Amino acid sequence: MKRARRMIVCTLAAAAAAVAVSRGHSAQAADAPQPPLRVGIAPNYPPLAFKRDGQLEGIEVDFAKRLGPALDREVVLVEVPWDDLPKALLEDKTIDVVMSGTSITEKRKQRVDFTDPYLDVGQMVLIRNADYPKLRDAKMLDEPNIRVGYISNTTSQTYARRHLSHAKLEGFVDTDAGVAALRKDQIDAFITDAPAVWRVTGGLLSKETELRGLYKPLTHEQLGWAVRKGDDSLRRQLNAVLAKWKKDGTLDDVLDDWITVKKTTIEVKPHTPAAH
Repeated sequence: MKRARRMIVCTLAAAAAAVAVSRGHSAQAADAPQPPLRVGIAPNYPPLAFKRDGQLEGIEVDFAKRLGPALDREVVLVEVPWDDLPKALLEDKTIDVVMSGTSITEKRKQRVDFTDPYLDVGQMVLIRNADYPKLRDAKMLDEPNIRVGYISNTTSQTYARRHLSHAKLEGFVDTDAGVAALRKDQIDAFITDAPAVWRVTGGLLSKETELRGLYKPLTHEQLGWAVRKGDDSLRRQLNAVLAKWKKDGTLDDVLDDWITVKKTTIEVKPHTPAAH
C-alpha cells in the first residue's frame, strides 16, 4: 500500500512538473515578440502610395505607420511593383498583406481575402477644359472620333472596354503617363480612379487650369487590404483596427489630410507611375 501511495505521489508530482513546464513554455511563447508584419506596397498611385524625394509617402504609408502601434507589432514596408504584388503575397510569401490602394473586385476575391473597405472610390474622367462643351458627359465619350485613355490591367481598363466599344481606346502604364498624353492632345479623355482625379485637379485652390474632372463616378468601387486566403487571424486583427479607426476618427483624419490638403502639393510628373 505504501509503495502504491509513493507511486501515486510521484505520478502527481511528475504531472505537476509537466504542467509547470507547459505553462512556462506558454508564457514564453506569449511573451515572445511577433515577427514583423510585412506590408507590400507599390508606390505608383498618388495620393494612396507614391515616392517623393526617394521616400515612400501617401495614405497607405500613413496607415502602415499607425498599424504597428495598433497591433503592438513591428511593421515593415516592402516595395513591390504593382503587377508583382499577387505573386509576392501568394507564391513567394515575402509579404503578409497588400496595402496599396487595391480595389475590391470579385475576381480578386477569388484569390485573396480582403479586409473591410476603408474608402469608397470609383472611376472618373479627366478632360481638357477646352473640350468641356463637347465632353461634359461620359456618354459623349463613346464615339469613333474620341480617343480615350485608361490604365492597363486595372478597373479603368475594364470600364473602358466594357462601355466604350466605339471610341478609340489606348492603355497607359500609369495615371501620369495618361495625364501627360491628355495635356499633349494625344487623347481626348482619360479614365482613372477618383483619388488620381482629385490629385490632378487639386480642388478649389488648385492652380490647374488646363484639365478638369467629370466628378460623377462611372463605377462604384471600394478599397481594402488583401491577405492570403485562410489568414483569418490577421484579417480579423486588421478589421478590428479599421473599426477602431473609423470610430475614433483616425481613418478620416488620414484620408482628409491627403485628399483635401496634400493632394494639391503633389507634382504630376510623367515618370511617376500611378493608378490601380
